[in-house]
Amino acid sequence: MKVRWKKTLWWTAAVVVVALVVVKIIDIQRRPKQVAAILNIPSLPASVRVVDCKDELIPTDVVVGCSIEMDPRDFPNLLRGYKFTETEVNETSHTAILTKVGPEFPVTSEFAVEPKEFKDGGHVKVCTDRERKRAVIDLYIE
Repeated sequence: MKVRWKKTLWWTAAVVVVALVVVKIIDIQRRPKQVAAILNIPSLPASVRVVDCKDELIPTDVVVGCSIEMDPRDFPNLLRGYKFTETEVNETSHTAILTKVGPEFPVTSEFAVEPKEFKDGGHVKVCTDRERKRAVIDLYIE
């Protein structure tokens, strides 16, 4: 009886681990589409690699942060979906947006917009390093 219980426990643990791996793979595959949707562009440039994305659990709001890396020549293509306003900043990727996501790096420029479609308020921000090789993207909808 004791051996059967241990076998059941091992099989259950294995199924849970496989399910978590499948969910993670699906999440990783949907990230480029999610980032493109946040930026209001049809798709991401080929050089863009989504490092990580996190959704914050706030019942009344939508808060998503993503960290990306890219060829600097592709950076302007990320900003085509909205009319962003550029501001110089002196922050880090972990302080520039609402969600700490990806590895921390210095941020020198913030591109922000408050889309009219966000009826109750909100913003899309793209904060990048000086070379425009790395960026963090912040979606906030009230």
